[in-house]
Amino acid sequence: MSFSIPDEIQHYEKKIYDQRQLIEISKALSSSLDYNNLIQATLDICLAQVQTMQAALFLTPDMDSDYLGLISGYKGFELNRPLEYYRIPLESLLVQFFENHNKSLTLTEIQASISNNTSLDILREMGAELVVPLKAKGKVIGLIVLGEKAVGGEYPESERSFLVDLASLGGIAVENARLYERATVDMMTGLKNHAYFQSRMKEEREKAQKRKMPLTMLLTDVDKFKTFNDTYGHQAGDEVLKAVARVLIDAARKTDFAARYGGEEFCLVMPGASEEIGLKMAETVRNLVEQMSVIHEGREMKVTMSIGVSTFDADHDAKTNKNLIERADKALYFCKRNGRNQVKSYSEDLKISDNITQEH
Repeated sequence: MSFSIPDEIQHYEKKIYDQRQLIEISKALSSSLDYNNLIQATLDICLAQVQTMQAALFLTPDMDSDYLGLISGYKGFELNRPLEYYRIPLESLLVQFFENHNKSLTLTEIQASISNNTSLDILREMGAELVVPLKAKGKVIGLIVLGEKAVGGEYPESERSFLVDLASLGGIAVENARLYERATVDMMTGLKNHAYFQSRMKEEREKAQKRKMPLTMLLTDVDKFKTFNDTYGHQAGDEVLKAVARVLIDAARKTDFAARYGGEEFCLVMPGASEEIGLKMAETVRNLVEQMSVIHEGREMKVTMSIGVSTFDADHDAKTNKNLIERADKALYFCKRNGRNQVKSYSEDLKISDNITQEH
């Protein structure tokens, strides 16, 4: 005797399963305030939950932007134009349409309400099939764009409904991550700010202590920055700081974080890195800064950097950031007093020369 589950029961079992999935997804998205990780997590969830190999996100680059831009890290789409081409103005009919329609819609369905629209042409060219609005506080802050289903056919209503719920969770998570980033990032350089540095350093010290893992810190300073500002002006100085910050951001490993310690002093914290690895990183950064050129108002500017290195000591650094920072600062001061444009790791026997002026 065969027994089949009625379609209605199967339908409700699927809805219960989807709700459980959304609860787990909500936990995962709300547990992270890392903007880039959230974007990747949202795309991966889309690929896992619906049968497609193509997923992309359009988001406002920041809260004050007037357009949605395609975010790098999209999955599966083969694009023939530069990333900058894929922009959708917030004032476009497409975005205004989704302000009033919180649904997953195919391009064909959207075109029934909006015709001859440049934004739709951009989506069609990239091979989009389904579009889902990403909202926060009732406003469209992005679009989830999916390609054709891998098995062919249309997206069923259950998947469309699921994607709307996912977009609702994703929109809130992305907006929270942006607010957090604004509160923790130095807006001029893009580096983490001092408050974030102190808080995160405490976390990394505790991990190093508990796991008996190394932890290394680089404290950097642009050589003779005051003289540079007096000669070229503060706007030129700002351009230099931005360029140096970019070197640190690009050089950092995925596990590292760079921060603006204060003024022209930056730091790079390297969890799991030994003193040897820290010194190699410091020399790499020093060399990249020495080689770079900063152009301001048609003038080419060259700068150098000194870097002090210190490593976590369980006997002295378990309870405070202060000692670890002070040791890096002493090593940095050694570089400043002994010729600049160099790297030095802290040791008890550092001898500071009085041959040059103290001006940084």
